[in-house]
Amino acid sequence: MPVDIICGGQAGDEGKGKIAAYLAYKDRYDYCLKVGGPNAGHTVFYNGKIFALKSVPAGFVNKKAKMVLCAGTYIIKDWLLKEMKETGSQDRFIIDPNCVIITSRQTAAERENERMMKNIGSVGTGLGCAVKERVERKPVAFAKDDKDLKKFVRDVPELLNNELQKGRKILLEGTQGFKLSLLHGEYPYTTSRDTTASAFLSEAGLGPKYVRDVYLIFKPYVSRVGPGPLSMEIKNQADLEKYHTKGREVGSVSKRLRRIGEFEMNTALKAVKINSATKLAVTHIDLFEGNEGRKIKDFTAPARQFLKKLEKLSGTYPYPSLALISNGPGLNDIIDLRK
Repeated sequence: MPVDIICGGQAGDEGKGKIAAYLAYKDRYDYCLKVGGPNAGHTVFYNGKIFALKSVPAGFVNKKAKMVLCAGTYIIKDWLLKEMKETGSQDRFIIDPNCVIITSRQTAAERENERMMKNIGSVGTGLGCAVKERVERKPVAFAKDDKDLKKFVRDVPELLNNELQKGRKILLEGTQGFKLSLLHGEYPYTTSRDTTASAFLSEAGLGPKYVRDVYLIFKPYVSRVGPGPLSMEIKNQADLEKYHTKGREVGSVSKRLRRIGEFEMNTALKAVKINSATKLAVTHIDLFEGNEGRKIKDFTAPARQFLKKLEKLSGTYPYPSLALISNGPGLNDIIDLRK
């Protein structure tokens, strides 16, 4: 009765959507869950199309899996309904009754907040305002009360706990990254919620004893779409070009060019410990020139040096193993090291 969790080890944008889609497709999970809000998009390259998802789990590529939005999920309804249609997932969609719908009023209020937009770097979806009002116990819009969503509504914790007893497999797709955690990140340059494995479980209504693996995702560098600490930030526009073009380092929601900095070992080590990571996944190894589609034995020296650096993470309790290496944008551009 396994639950596997996907977490970001940096400042978001690590390629969690790619890894979630690959695992869902390869390992045939029965349920693919998503938590968080539409302020963070997950991109999937599938069947010649690019899906920039804000609400639908990246596991939609597994046609037999049920798609689930949990109580800790915040949605913009029009975006969700459009994505459901684009991914063909309407007939296998489940929404927790306590999933919150972000209203146009909340979106407008956030965009009018100069401190949130300019100082903190909000992408202006209204998530922060919706979370704030929920915490303040103000009236919020729940999925259970919406006429367009009622047909998808089910008691998600009850459903999932019953299904786990039957041996069903669950993939829980977290959002954003460790540096953005409200509790453990680089406050105040954070999102409005915790972004660690424990929080994702809580938002889904699942307990820790069900967990089998926690996948922690990294890139060979760090990117941020908003303000906040970034080690050895690249400022030269010519040097940034390959990240913003080949690396597609443009916010899938904000459309802003992402800032780029060097890999931060201290942050990565802390992320391993607090997320209790058991497996590591690396994306964008193809940003090292000459590594597209290569096998590890054929990697260039810079790529091999980076993988060597990750051995320090594997030597940190709970000793996560390097499991997946993405060497291209496609769904199956993956080196799978799992046994």
